[in-house]
Amino acid sequence: MKEKFHQLLENIKKDLIFLGNEVEHNIRQSIRALEKQDVQLAQQIIDSDKGIDQMEVKIEDNILTLLALQQPVAIDLRFIVGGLKMNNDLERIGDHAVNIAQTVSKLAGKKPLPSFKLFPEMSDIACRMLHEAVNAFIHQDAELARNVCGRDNVVDDYYDKVIAETISFLKKDSAKLEQGFLAARIARSLERVGDLATNIGEDVVFMKEAKIIRHQLEG
Repeated sequence: MKEKFHQLLENIKKDLIFLGNEVEHNIRQSIRALEKQDVQLAQQIIDSDKGIDQMEVKIEDNILTLLALQQPVAIDLRFIVGGLKMNNDLERIGDHAVNIAQTVSKLAGKKPLPSFKLFPEMSDIACRMLHEAVNAFIHQDAELARNVCGRDNVVDDYYDKVIAETISFLKKDSAKLEQGFLAARIARSLERVGDLATNIGEDVVFMKEAKIIRHQLEG
């Protein structure tokens, strides 16, 4: 019975790694599509979201089955509950990739606002946070998880810069109001990727140490 439990657990880990890689890839590709005004690539990202949703449902079903049949305790239970939350967070990151991709067709043929230059680096930081958060979860690495959480303010700072630069530009050229709205939408999606990666990091610390650090990191 114990051997079967650990095999099921390993399968869930593999599926979570796969889902994490997929949504990270889609975030990076959505920014690439934005930079190159590649409407076709953007549509591929939108179309791929159905597969991500299906994977999320599969993982959730497997986790709930494991909970019902194996009745895990202590760290195994915290891992499974954390996996359930992480699964949902990853699916939401996939949705943010779609949100960014959906802006590409609306911006096609238009000169990007100056604030758009911040998106590649902002995206890279958020994606590295996500990648490391997934690794921390899989390897139960609380130190790495705390490092991820500590970088959330960096992504927040980029968000503030995008909004400030966009508002400053629109004061001079109010005709670009729609582009300004889309810039804020993209920045918000990337900021949420950082938040969701942080959520995963916080869950890792809880899983490993049974400590809730969420409110300790605020403010």
